[in-house]
Amino acid sequence: MCDTVVVVPESGPVWFAKNSDREPSEAQFLECHDGSAAGTAPEGLPDAFGDARLLLSRPAWMWGAEMGINEHGVAIGNEAVFTRLPVPKAGYTGMDFQRVALTTCRTADDALEQLIELTERFTQGGAMAHQHRSFRYHSSFLIADATTAWVFETAGEYWAAKRVRGVATISNALTIEDDFDRVHGDAYKVARERGWTKSASGFSFARGFSDPVMTLLAGARIRRACTGRSLSGVREPQAREVILALVDHGSREPGTGLRSESPCAHASWLPTRTSAQTTSSIVARLEPTGPTVWATGTSSPCLSVFKPAPFDPELLPPRSVAEARFDARELWWAHERLHRACLAEYHARRVTFAEDRERFQDDCLLPGANPKQAWRDHRARIDDWLGRALQVKASHTPLVTRWFWSRQSRAMSIPA
Repeated sequence: MCDTVVVVPESGPVWFAKNSDREPSEAQFLECHDGSAAGTAPEGLPDAFGDARLLLSRPAWMWGAEMGINEHGVAIGNEAVFTRLPVPKAGYTGMDFQRVALTTCRTADDALEQLIELTERFTQGGAMAHQHRSFRYHSSFLIADATTAWVFETAGEYWAAKRVRGVATISNALTIEDDFDRVHGDAYKVARERGWTKSASGFSFARGFSDPVMTLLAGARIRRACTGRSLSGVREPQAREVILALVDHGSREPGTGLRSESPCAHASWLPTRTSAQTTSSIVARLEPTGPTVWATGTSSPCLSVFKPAPFDPELLPPRSVAEARFDARELWWAHERLHRACLAEYHARRVTFAEDRERFQDDCLLPGANPKQAWRDHRARIDDWLGRALQVKASHTPLVTRWFWSRQSRAMSIPA
């Protein structure tokens, strides 16, 4: 599960933001890649070579990326969507398509064309989850640059695209009804032949191709409402306001509910939420002079800090595609220990370091903030914050919740 938002104001920069929600022990790292040495794409995909660096937020085990921005100022976020069409056991992920587009494209319009070509030419399929290897889905995308943004949604090889004006959010559901600007030439024909729509007049891509049960279980419409409400009245957004949209828990207590119904997501033993934890977050201001990026590099943005993320491979080095195991030196894993400790007594433990975290966040958003210092300081502060949090005794935790998190920790060899 994920939530992606873009704001295209009447004047001023375009804003792009995303929470990537995946399995709770699926480490996701922020990396800066040199486009001319972007790594070998999965066999069969076109080679991905470009002339600009790119920031990728990538689950450790896959080549593709959940979200990213390149030096040209193109930003793309990917979402799982559930459609009536089957997803084959072999193929390429939307994350693969997205990385190719980020590496090769200079504008949002270019990226849209690239994604259309990849969607029509290659099969979406294969393993798309870390532990639940049979979990598969189609993809939707938010594509943006300093002047333009698109929602691009797919169902197998079929697709629809809609230009964004104002605020747009996507959250694991097809959203383009009959208001598309472009659509696959055979989309209506296929939907009509299969009995999913009756008339070309008012043909809705979303109603025609959505799997209604899975879409309902994903809680996508509720989460879209949260992010949309957070930014609906903002005429000239600032980083702080966009961040607030990503840390929103809606009307739920963190970690509760049958479905994932808030942008800031915390996993649960419930089948609908075992793959619904925010594992990385990013915010980007897109301007003609170049993008400015802030990222957590961690799970749970409500407990983390958005730090300046420059196109610097020394600070944010590329990593190999590999199974990531617990490493206390890593920012992602250190924060995940803090996150799991706080879930046992969320409000009481969070408040022990809340003021320090907020001051640090304010410092990181200042125009002159030093990225290297910010990332180094965040890692150091986490140890202090964890110590403070553990001074608060946790109340009784239900047995099934303890079982779920102990199982997650054992799988990744995370110390108690």
